[in-house]
Amino acid sequence: MIIRLLGPLELTGPNGAVPLSSAGQRTLVARLALKPGETVPRSALMDALWSDEAPATATKTLHSLLARLRGQIRDAGLGELITTREPGYVLNATADTVDAARFETLVAAARQSDDPVESARLLREALALWAGDPLADCRQGEWTRQESARLTGLRMDATEDLMEASLALGEHAAVGPLVSSLVEQHPFRERLWELLMISLYRAGRQADALATYQRARGVLVGELGIEPGTRLRDLEQAVLTADPRLDLTERTPPPVRGNLPADRSSFVDRPETEHVSGLIKEHRLVTLIGVGGVGKTRLAVHVARGEQPPDGVWLVELAALRDRALVPHTVAEALGVVDQTGRGQLVVLTEFLADRDALLVLDNCEHVVDHCAVLIDTLLRVAPRLRVIATSRRALRVYGEQVLSVAPLSVPYPAATLFAQRADAAIPGSFVITGANEQAVTDLCRRLDGIPLAIEMAALRVRVLTPAQLLERLDDRFKVLTDGGRTALPQHQTLIATMDWSFDLCSPREQLLWARASVFAGNFDLAAAEAVCSDDALTADFMFDAVDGLVDKSVLLREEHAGVARYRLLETMRQYGQTRLRATGEEPRLRARHRDWYAGVAVQGERAWFTPRQAATVSWMTTESGNLRAALEYSLTTPGEADTGLRLAATLWFYWIGCGRFAEGRHWLNWALSLETEPSRARCKALWVNGYVASLQGHTASVPALLETCRTEAALLGDSDADVYAIYVQGAAAVFDDDLPRGASLLAEAVRRHSALGHLDSNVIMARVALAITVAFSGELDRAASLCAEARALCEENGELWARAYALYVLAFVAMGRGDVVEARELATSSLLIKEKFDDLLGIALSVELLALISVVTGSPTHAAMLLGGADRVWQSVGLPLFGSASFAASHDQCIALCQQALGEDYAEHFARGTAMTVPQVVEAAQS
Repeated sequence: MIIRLLGPLELTGPNGAVPLSSAGQRTLVARLALKPGETVPRSALMDALWSDEAPATATKTLHSLLARLRGQIRDAGLGELITTREPGYVLNATADTVDAARFETLVAAARQSDDPVESARLLREALALWAGDPLADCRQGEWTRQESARLTGLRMDATEDLMEASLALGEHAAVGPLVSSLVEQHPFRERLWELLMISLYRAGRQADALATYQRARGVLVGELGIEPGTRLRDLEQAVLTADPRLDLTERTPPPVRGNLPADRSSFVDRPETEHVSGLIKEHRLVTLIGVGGVGKTRLAVHVARGEQPPDGVWLVELAALRDRALVPHTVAEALGVVDQTGRGQLVVLTEFLADRDALLVLDNCEHVVDHCAVLIDTLLRVAPRLRVIATSRRALRVYGEQVLSVAPLSVPYPAATLFAQRADAAIPGSFVITGANEQAVTDLCRRLDGIPLAIEMAALRVRVLTPAQLLERLDDRFKVLTDGGRTALPQHQTLIATMDWSFDLCSPREQLLWARASVFAGNFDLAAAEAVCSDDALTADFMFDAVDGLVDKSVLLREEHAGVARYRLLETMRQYGQTRLRATGEEPRLRARHRDWYAGVAVQGERAWFTPRQAATVSWMTTESGNLRAALEYSLTTPGEADTGLRLAATLWFYWIGCGRFAEGRHWLNWALSLETEPSRARCKALWVNGYVASLQGHTASVPALLETCRTEAALLGDSDADVYAIYVQGAAAVFDDDLPRGASLLAEAVRRHSALGHLDSNVIMARVALAITVAFSGELDRAASLCAEARALCEENGELWARAYALYVLAFVAMGRGDVVEARELATSSLLIKEKFDDLLGIALSVELLALISVVTGSPTHAAMLLGGADRVWQSVGLPLFGSASFAASHDQCIALCQQALGEDYAEHFARGTAMTVPQVVEAAQS
């Protein structure tokens, strides 16, 4: 729910905006929303509606307005948002749902902070809530005028606070023009004159600062007849004497955050380095373009490493991405943004980055250039402090983009320096440039046109050949490049020739593997290489030797994940291998084998999910995500393969749900279902899985159609398995919609039928857990405990953790209902710790909510309020808080009431502390 008062008044619920058609309704909402959770007397509401003299029918009119308003609120899915509480009415909402209350909370927090970086961040977030004049579309009267003036004054105070924090951060050059403009609009605010004087003084303009004081005095004396205040007079004296207290206080630079990889080799400086560094300081988007292998990525990362934005430098590698629609998902993954709601990932990113001062490095944009352009343009519009360095083979064509063409290295230097460093690294301590080899190295670098990748590949060969011998071999390979070689750019000719030459140095088996491995997206292990790339020409027995040879020649990069060696082709080499593969006509066969292998990986993951390997499966599927996406895309874009794609998308239910990939799961499931419309067992499974994901997001409105279709088609096919899973999801959705009798009936039926069919997996366990929480809501605590005890025992017997954590949560809920808070805390904490391993934000939020209630009933209301704020922060990345269910929200509401009763007005402050925490911080706080 969102209530906006700082601009056009809006009240939005799960079913959309509440249509507030009259100024009277808007005034009532505003008057109640400014005091959320507090009783507003009827007399105060009537004063807001009729400030001069209320009509004789005022009471009746008020009741009529409220009755109509409450009905519209219920239609919007907000339930009993407004209730009667003598001597008036109360808006049952938290302060963070009202933009005006959140604005005041953020401003108060900024003023309490001693860190100007944090103060500036909070103030920017607060001021971003404003969308226009407050209460302008309410009924105009004395209360509206007073409240509007108060809020507008607070906005001006916050603006001044932000300018002051910015000055403390050394941003006087940016602050000066802004304050100068504000002074023209508000000439009687002395604090603005002070800020303008300080910004001018710190910019080295002492005389202008003194002249500004005289301007201020002239305005105040001439128009108000008063002398400037003490602060302004003292500031003039300080400027006159160059008081050191006006100088900027030195601050310790904040630690740099981000995900830039450590340097694995030295960086050879080049003329563009300083230019790019200067551009990114002055502009918000710099795109480095150039041919493959020219060093765009290395240059971008090196420049980025020299930047220190407070919110970090983040590298987003796009080379392995195939589905353009997943560009925002890939950026979110690199940033560590986990969001399981049904919102688009671009919306999630804009919200996450809106107030952050960060630098993104988007690498290899060329194959998804249109989607990258839309993403970057959108982010730069909504995130004023975000900067982006992009690498691509063509410009993005985004407004404000600074395009720099990265040239090859100059010959002889620094090209020869790069050759020498990489050659010496190939055989440490063995290579230096001497009078005997300098000319050969220079000629070699020149023939390679100074392309860094080509130079590095050539330098590796000094283990076998001298620079002069390398030059001779290179001459042999440069005679004919392509059929259209005369029109190809020289740099392209050189790189292709270098690739050809390097390819020819490989053994026949290594050449086959290089070409065939180009079907992998991202990295792969030896087993995958054996399954996808082997045949009679390259048998599995020789695969290890071929992999080892390509690693030795630096064609394959070796990485390690969870103790397993994995391999990756650099993007330029992958594209070259792909060209070779296409020339053989084998690409369709290899892509099909790749898809089949990863379809098998998905099946293995599904089987491992209900075993002691469940936690490891999370890491496994995350590592294979690029290849799984490639397999799905191949299936859904290749004629005749959509059915396999549908099976794969449905098989991965455990990844979409258990590993927190709600949005991506629905992307693939919706696509696959749109292609495969004829009834089939695969389609039935995909339908109930899609309904499952939607219900967990709180999108229960879309669930009935999916599940009814599933059950109809399952009946037609005699697919009793799909039917019973659909019944389970129907029951869960009914519980989320607070239809407990129907939910209990459906879930009980699902449990019975699962047993009759001999099913036993995580979802079978979850059907019992869902039934347990449903009967617990109805007061049947003993039955709920019995169901969960059985579920817990089955989980422990099979090494299952994910569903077990939900069983522990329900047992904790039951323990609270029995008054055993010690056991409840132990069970809820155990559930939380398991959910943290899976990054299951839904489970984390539920456990934190329960631990908040435990805290308040055991005498720690401040801690409870903070946890409620933390849970609210987590819910924002999951979906509808507590599924929009009154049953799930009952304990939440009880917790809020107890906290507010104990803390009074201080509740909002402690709640805000929680909303400012990260998910790991929330989990840590919940355990204390």
